[in-house]
Amino acid sequence: MTKLITVAEAAGLIKDGEAISTSGSLLHRAPSALLHELARAGRKNLTLIKPSPGYDADLLCAAGALGRVLSGIVTFEASYGLAPNYRRSIEKGLAGLTEHA
Repeated sequence: MTKLITVAEAAGLIKDGEAISTSGSLLHRAPSALLHELARAGRKNLTLIKPSPGYDADLLCAAGALGRVLSGIVTFEASYGLAPNYRRSIEKGLAGLTEHA
């Protein structure tokens, strides 16, 4: 018996309104296939909990999937600046932002 599932099946385990925390840091080692699948699945009102998201927060903001972000910093690293879709979401009033120093 195998315990392997497809990326779509894994994304199906995450429901609207749930909290997630992804691996990686800033632009490195994020579970990109799963993030894309969550966006394709139209997930809404997710909470992302992560010390230093970058690509993951930006992609989920672009998809309108995040309702709350608990983080330390959201950036594409020093050379690339603040994640643009994340920034637009904050400017439009993403109410659930909590940044920890």
